[in-house]
This record gives sequence, C-alpha cells and structure tokens, in this order.
Amino acid sequence: MCVIMPVRAGPEIIVFIRAAEDRSKIQIMSEEKLKIVPDNFVICDVQREYAECLFRILTERFAGQYQFHLFTDVDRMMEFTEQAGAGVLLVSEGYRAQAERARAQRRFVLTELPCVRESGNSDVIPVFRYQPAERIIREFAPVLYSLPDPERPVKPAAAVKTDARGLIGVYSPVHRIGKTRFALRLGRKLAEEVPVLYLSLEGYSGRSLYFPGEEGEDLGDLLYYLRQERTDCGLKISSMTGQLGQLDYIRPMKNVMDLRDVRKEEWLSLLDTVAEKCIYEAVILDLGDSIDGLYDILERCGRVYTPYISDPVSLAKLKQYEDNLREAGHEDILRHTVKKLMQKKSRHTGKDGG
Repeated sequence: MCVIMPVRAGPEIIVFIRAAEDRSKIQIMSEEKLKIVPDNFVICDVQREYAECLFRILTERFAGQYQFHLFTDVDRMMEFTEQAGAGVLLVSEGYRAQAERARAQRRFVLTELPCVRESGNSDVIPVFRYQPAERIIREFAPVLYSLPDPERPVKPAAAVKTDARGLIGVYSPVHRIGKTRFALRLGRKLAEEVPVLYLSLEGYSGRSLYFPGEEGEDLGDLLYYLRQERTDCGLKISSMTGQLGQLDYIRPMKNVMDLRDVRKEEWLSLLDTVAEKCIYEAVILDLGDSIDGLYDILERCGRVYTPYISDPVSLAKLKQYEDNLREAGHEDILRHTVKKLMQKKSRHTGKDGG
C-alpha cells in the first residue's frame, strides 16, 4: 500500500497526486499540464499544515474517484478553476466570496466555529474545521455519493439516557474497585447519544488490557505535538483516536514517569484544545493520583464520579479525600460529585482492578 503525499511545486502551489485505481502507479503532474476533467477536487487553505494533513486523508479515502489539487494562494486557485473547473471545491472561510464565483459544482467552506448550513445559501456548505477527519468526510459523503444526510436527528431531552456533558471526571482514592471499567462503560453509553472522547490520565492504565492491538501514538505524543503550537491539532487528535464501539479514545501514556512530568498547565491546555478544536460533546477523564494538578482538573469537570466500596478501609480513605478537598479550598468539587457504590469483585477472578 502506497502512502500518498503532497509534492511541492513552488511557494504558492502544491501539485496534485492522482489517486489512481492502481495504487502502484502515482501520477504527478504540474499545474500547466493538468487535464481538464469534471472530477477535480480542489482545496485552498491558508493553513498549510492543516491543508496538507487533510489533503493526505482525502486522497487516501477517495482514491480513484477524484484528482486532488492543493493550493495555498487563492488567486492561483481561481485561475485553475477558471481553466479546469472543480467537481468539489473546499476553501477556508476567508475565501467564501471567491468560492461563490469559482467554477465548481459543489462548494464547501471550512469554518472556525461550528455552524449550521444556511438555508438561504445552499450552494456553499459549511464544514467545521476542528473536528475529527472521519466526521469531516461524513459531511462530504451526502454530496459526493448522494447519500442521506448522516447528521444525527436532535432528540428531545427525555430521550437522552445520560445527561452529563462537557468534562466528566472519574476519580477515586480507593483503588482496584473497577474505576476504569466504570469510566469506559459510562463513555460507551454516552457515546450512543453524542460524540465522546475517553482520556486515561492514570499512571498504570492497563493499556494492553483495555486497548489491545497494535501500538501507535499515545497521549504523550499528543502532548509533544501540542507543545509545538501547531494549527492542525483537531486533525491530529482525529488521526490518533481509536474506537471502542462508538467511543473514541487516545491510547494512554506508557511510562508513568513521563506522566508525572506533565505539568498542570499542560493538562489544562490539552483540555482547552479538545474543547476548542474538536466536536466532542463529552470528554471522560479517567484520573489517577500520579498527575500534577489533580484538584484543578477536577474543578474543571462539570461532574465527577467517585466509585467506592463500603468496607471500613475504603470508607476511611473516602472521608480523608473529602476532608482534604475542603481543607485545600476545593469544596466545589464535592458539590458536583456523584459517589458510585461498586460491587467488590472476587479475589479469585483477578479482574477487580481499574
């Protein structure tokens, strides 16, 4: 399987790569030699890194169906569409006026904020820039394939099974009582209704048990990426997520010492980035004692689930934790905490961790 990459032809345009049926042959052509075809897929965006990342994803997904052309200069894009036209045109929000004038059959505009399609301007379809690539593709699909609109119908409040949204923390001072399994069940249930992301901030997350399969990029890689102050963080998060049913997750960090080295400000910045750049309506945080700024993160959560069991030692730990919150001035955390009594597992099963 070949990897499809954009190729620079100069400072203002990246020549397209034709995603041919025969993956072993990739034809690279300059702008002057482009064949006029009705299936040109033209992208024009000022955010070069974001555009290149999206370009790679689209060429792989729609291989053999479109010829892809990536521009970073709107004038060059307009010249090209005037000569060759575009079956699909995708531009950044600042180029909406040019998109309306361009010779294109279908027009999409990348928006900075989530929005709905304007009923008075059906020719230009808004697409929220900072969301997982799979959801961007699903927004293209009804137009490209004439499929029914995949947008989930809005359900009345009574039909929603789980009413928690935003940041949801799962933390307990009591260990080995099934906290992680509870967090995953909660996430999977909520993901039946809305987009949900699960993040494990546990020192020893049991990642090979809960997230089996090939090793890939994990939460540590994402934190490193965010430190570079890149502009395509939404797509980066999308490229790293795995799925458990409908629940998205990012593989936990492997080394507990690396986790402990992450500062509170970095965790809070990560949460801000997910809120701003992704479309998740809920983020499940599976929290452990190893992270810096635990109480500050719990303060950010709209709801905190605290699993516990009712033996004397566990109840004593729970009381000490609650007393510590009050003494540290974090009594608000207790006001949005839901305590969850767990059933203690048999020691013989070996499955009472988490």
